[in-house]
Amino acid sequence: MNDEDFAIKLGNRIRELRKIKGVSQLELAYDMDMSMNTISGIELGKISPKIDTLKKIAEKLNINIGELFEFFETPPQDKTTRKKIEEIANKLKPYNKDFLELVDKSIDILIKAGETLPNNE
Repeated sequence: MNDEDFAIKLGNRIRELRKIKGVSQLELAYDMDMSMNTISGIELGKISPKIDTLKKIAEKLNINIGELFEFFETPPQDKTTRKKIEEIANKLKPYNKDFLELVDKSIDILIKAGETLPNNE
């Protein structure tokens, strides 16, 4: 993978996580004391952020910096699937850690059950 492809994948991953967290480009730019054009450039892969910037992005999105690089393992999803994931994530925002742990365990059970269904991919 060349540098340009890497920057595009990283930018797409940052955009995906930002949207899942329900944060606008404007909010992220403001919180990081950057211009919205800079955030947009990063997400489009036109600007390669420094490690300090990546750390700040991860912090602002309340994620581990390693999650920014999980695009290697994440299969591409269609727009409808991404939208549904964003909707679910937004519904869960107001709940506390204990409830979210319960939801996470429930999801694991549902995934296991789904694996036994015919034609499940």
